Amino acid sequence: MDEGEGDVDATWASSYSSTDEDSELARRIGHRLEADPALEKEDLHVQVRRGVVTLKGEVTDIQTLDRAVQTAAGVEGVRRVVSKLTVEVSPS
Repeated sequence: MDEGEGDVDATWASSYSSTDEDSELARRIGHRLEADPALEKEDLHVQVRRGVVTLKGEVTDIQTLDRAVQTAAGVEGVRRVVSKLTVEVSPS
């Protein structure tokens, strides 16, 4: 298991957020992502600036990427979600 794998990093999100409201929103998004069994093992990082959420990290497949974006978008206070997530490619 790689270092950081399986963690939704809400601490990282808070430290890069621009306001107290953004920090609180990043925390709530992190908790929502961690609470989802399909997402809890993924390497997700959340950044919020003025209600715009940026998701970074690596996920196992496109369905998981979509689920992470939809989960973040469903949190009250989110204006928009930008995905910078990448899909893990299995060696052939």
